[in-house]
Formats: sequence, structure tokens, C-alpha cells
Amino acid sequence: MPCTQRAEQAATRMSTEKDTSDRQRQFALWLTDQAQAPFVSDSVETKLLLKLGGNRKFLHHIETMAATAAEHGGSLSGLLATALERIGALGSNALANTDASTQRELLDHLVQLQTGTVQSLVRGYNSKTPTNTAPADRETLLDNTIRALDQINSVINSSLELDEVLQATVASVADLLQVPEVTIYLYDEAIDRLILSGTRAFEQTAVGHTTLAIGEGIIGWAAQAGQPLAVRDAWNDPRFKYVPGIGEEALRSFLAVPIVLFKVGRLVGVLNVATSEFRDFTDEEIRFLEIIAGQLSIAVENARLHGQTDNALHRKIEQLTTVQNLARTLTSELEPESVLTQIAQAAAQLINAEKAAIWQLSEDETRLSIVAAFNLGLAYQQHTLDVGEGVVGRVVATRAPVVVNDAMNTQLLVASRDLIAGEGYGSMFSVPLILRDRSIGAISLYSSTPNEYTQEQVDLAFTFANHAAIAIENARLFEEVRRGLETKSILLQEMHHRVKNNMQTIASLLEMQARRAETPEASSLLKLSAGRIGGMARVHDLLSQDSIGQTTVADVIESMADMMRSDLSASGREIQIIVDAQPGTMTSEKASVFALVVNELMWNAVEHGLNGRTHGNIRVSTEIHNEQLSVSIADDGISIPSSFDLNRDQGLGLTIVRNLVERNLDGSFEITASDTLSGAVATVQFRP
Repeated sequence: MPCTQRAEQAATRMSTEKDTSDRQRQFALWLTDQAQAPFVSDSVETKLLLKLGGNRKFLHHIETMAATAAEHGGSLSGLLATALERIGALGSNALANTDASTQRELLDHLVQLQTGTVQSLVRGYNSKTPTNTAPADRETLLDNTIRALDQINSVINSSLELDEVLQATVASVADLLQVPEVTIYLYDEAIDRLILSGTRAFEQTAVGHTTLAIGEGIIGWAAQAGQPLAVRDAWNDPRFKYVPGIGEEALRSFLAVPIVLFKVGRLVGVLNVATSEFRDFTDEEIRFLEIIAGQLSIAVENARLHGQTDNALHRKIEQLTTVQNLARTLTSELEPESVLTQIAQAAAQLINAEKAAIWQLSEDETRLSIVAAFNLGLAYQQHTLDVGEGVVGRVVATRAPVVVNDAMNTQLLVASRDLIAGEGYGSMFSVPLILRDRSIGAISLYSSTPNEYTQEQVDLAFTFANHAAIAIENARLFEEVRRGLETKSILLQEMHHRVKNNMQTIASLLEMQARRAETPEASSLLKLSAGRIGGMARVHDLLSQDSIGQTTVADVIESMADMMRSDLSASGREIQIIVDAQPGTMTSEKASVFALVVNELMWNAVEHGLNGRTHGNIRVSTEIHNEQLSVSIADDGISIPSSFDLNRDQGLGLTIVRNLVERNLDGSFEITASDTLSGAVATVQFRP
């Protein structure tokens, strides 16, 4: 950058800084009533000036002006009153041109400016006060003023709790003025009365319950007149109002000072001092209380705004928590009709509306109709709209809320006046149901009278609608899946039924072939194959009776046992088959393999363990441990030899069983001597 350009920038910066410093000094002169002319500034500069509470140069100017006033015999209380009044006037104008969202920040700057100015005035004045010539009472009052202002400023800067500010103020004023009672009444515009909000000596139970009308009593008179009122003998003053039960019987003299925000006529409350002996309040004491009231007006307003903000924040958190809880409830419900009904009712209750409707797009996304309602008549529920038509149609088309404050006097609604009057609503608003940047419908909320809906209500309904759209979509998807499952279940049932019929046909053909076989060995093999196929047919018969292609372990075992009992009975053998099985579920693919395994092992027990016997027992039992199914098939026939080795001695049947268990069921298989019966026990383990 060229040297000349740098020099120009430096000169510009120095000029700007000098102008700023001069303007701050002029502001300080005006606040201390030492300016030659009124101080004029636009709204932008005013807001910048109100931020000077932490500016050292500005506060030094204030301190210098106070020292100058002290040297010329000026009054500290006059300086304080003038400065606070002028700060208040500037603040009032600034607040009038400030939106609600930034008012609290502006009040924070006002409090800081007020505090810094008061402290600087006291420091500057005290540094130049000729204490050797000052009367003792003036010196004492000056010290008391400094201490009182310091205490109250400390409270204002350390707390935003209104109760703490009020209680600290009454305590400080009472101690410094040596009076038994100080009370603060705050004005409530809603009931147009003064409410006892802070007290030093009265019964604390009276706080918040004792009230006075404007103009009632000495305190009410000061509030109405907007000026201090000092009364030496309160009980003999016609303006006095006795309030029984709070403990004011021993009080004699009153000094009531109105608390007015920024000296523009907005009443905040009344600060009242009472003594137990007759007392004539001095002008300095009255001026001192006016200064305290000026500080208190900003402190109370600041605390109120912070409290309103906190309350609004808590209310917003509660509302959002309610929305989250409602959303959680809605998303846990998957029945479409129930979900829509719950959404309509929940939306109305959330916004304190009297009626609600859920509108949904048609499949071609051109028409809107009401699919669920809360407190709406049947005639209105038949109302339909095109996308873009009326309030709801516009909401869906633009994906933005639309508010109608007076339903009978608007061009937005396309419903006839008779239909609106018949339904009985005077106002309504609608928010879109948006899912993945696509409108799927809308929620409409109705009130019986014309109503100015707040932005907070609309935003809350909009937030709820986002959750509701997800719940509606979940319910729709669930319904699709359920219908798909029902269709697949029917197809599975039909498939298993056809497979069963085909297998039974094959088994019958093998039985016929076995009867015509020329050798016993061929006949036996054909019958064994027919039995195996018949067992699989039984399993498919079980599966065809279930809606989701599953059956139970107990049903498979019992079915195989029934088939074997029939075959054994036909051959004249009385062999008991006892089944003790748990009803755990099993998928179709494992059920078929499991049926073959059970069938093979039971026939193995009959042919080998009970070979040649016409009587005997077979027990089939199951256990489930750590999600593993264990199936044991035991007989009371011939036990296996001690030298039996499954890897070496297995025949065709056991080879089939072992391969099916290990390869298809991913399990294990073994045969051991029975502990309870005289024969052997075959055990199969796998995860069903």
C-alpha cells in the first residue's frame, strides 16, 4: 500500500476517533446539565450512546463533570436525578424504535449505562466535595447516598430475579434512612391495581396479596399524581387507607415516591418509606428516593423482561416436550385409522383449538379430502378441494401455513358461508404435512370465534405436523407391508397345500409299487421311501395351515409320531410313542429337514432298538437352552454296543440323519446308551 494512502487512512481514523470522543464529551456535558444546548441524536446514534456504560473515556468525562459541579457547589442529588431522567428519556425513545426481540439487550445496556453513570458521578463529586465546610447532615446524607447507590447498583448488576432486586432495595433504603419500614408496590396493568411486592417489616404473607387501587390511600395517590407525597401524620390525613392485618398500626409518617419508567408516564409502581415517629422528610431525602426510584424503574423492567423471556423459554420447552411425547406416541401406533384420529385430536389439544381436520392428497395428487377429524360435523367432513384451491389447497401447493382470523369475512375460504356457519367456526389456520420435501396433506385447526392466532401457535402446529407426517407415512408403510404379508401368506398356504398333495400322490405310488415288488428287500426300500415322502407331506400340511409359513417343534414331532403310530398299528405292533415337546416356532425350510430327521430316528429305534418286538416304548422329548433346541429320541429296546462308533458303524439311515443335521440344520448329532430306559437315545441339537 502506498505511503500516501496509509497516511490518509490514518488521518481518517484519527479524525473519526476525535469526532467520537468529542461526541461522548458532549453527551457527558448534557447528562450533567452543563451543556449549552440540548443534545440531539438520531435513533442509530442513541443506541450506540446507550452502550457507553462500559466505556472508560466516557465515564471519565462523567466523573470530571461531577467534580466540576462539586467545586461550584452543585447538588449531587440534582446531578443524579438529571442524569437518570435524561438516560431514561433516551431509553424510552430507543425502545419505541426497537423490536421486541432486541428490547432485552437494549435494557441491559441501559442498566449498565445507568450504573456506570451513577458510580462515576458519585466518585467525581466525592473527590471534590469541600467536607471541611459541609454541614454534618449533608456529609452524612452524602455518605449514605453513596453507600445506598453502591448497594442497589450491586444488586441490579448481580441479579435478574425481581424478588431479589426488590428485597435488597427495601433493606438498603431502610438501613440507610434509619426507618422501620420500606415497601414497594408494583403496578399490574391486567387488574389496574398496585400489588405489595416487597416489604421490610410487614407480614411476608401479605406480599402478592395486598393490593391498592390507583388513587387509593397515600400510596395510590402518589401513583395517580405521578409525584412524591410526604405526609407527617398519616393517620389523620384524609388520603390514608388503613389495611388491616399487615402491621402498619405503629407507623406515623409516610413518604411515597412513584416509580415511573423513563419519565414518560408509564407507571411501574410506588416506593414508600414509613417511620414510627413523626418526621418531616427533607428535600434531599425526597430527591434521594426519586433517584432510587429512577434506578429501580429500569431494574424492575429489566427483571420483568428477563422473567418473561425465561417464562417464554420454559413454555417453549414444555410445548416442544409435549410435541416430542405426542410424536413418540404416534410413531408407536401403526394402525392408519387410529394414527389419523390421534393426530387430529392431539393437534387440537396442543393449540387449544376446538376442531381439527386431517386432509390427505388423492393418489393422483390433485384432490384433497378429509380423512380424519376431531369434533367436525359429517357434512363438513365431505368437503373436498383441488390442490391450490382455498386455504388448505394453497397450504399444500405452497407448503406454507395460512391463517384466517375471521372465517365469515375472508376471500381465502371457498367453503360456502352456510357450510362455515353450520360447522360453527369463526377462525382457522392450516399447516402442511411435509414428508421428504413433498406435501402429503395438511392439518386444519378451527376455533368457534374470530381469533388472532399467534406466530407461536402456528410454529408449534407446524412442528407437530412434521412429526405427524412421519407417523402417517409409517402407518401407510405398515399397512402396505401387512397387505403384502397377507398376500404372501395366502400364496405360501397354497404352495404348501399343492406340495403336500403332490408328495402324497408320490407316496401312494411308492406304496403301490412296494406291494408289487418281487423281493422283500425292494418292498422294504419302497415303503421306507414312501414313509419319508409321507412325512414331508405331513410337514407341508402343517405349514399350509399357518399364515406366515411357520410351525412349531411340537407340531412337527407329533405329526411324525401320528404317522408312525398308524403304520405300526396296521402291522399289528403295539409300540407306544410318547411325545414331551415344547412349542417353539420353526421356519418352513428347517421344518421339512427336521421332520425327516425325526422320522428317520423313530424308524431307526423301531427297526434296530425294538427289532422283532411287538411291544415297546419310544419317548421323544425336547429342551431349549441358550436358544439351542435339544431333541432326544429314546427307546427301551436293545442298547448300543459299548464299542459303537458313529463315524464307523452308521448305516444309510444314520448317515442321512447326520448329513441333514450338520449341513442343513447346522447342528450336532449323537447316539448313546439310555440312562433311564434299557435301550439307546439319539440326540439332535441345533438353533431352530
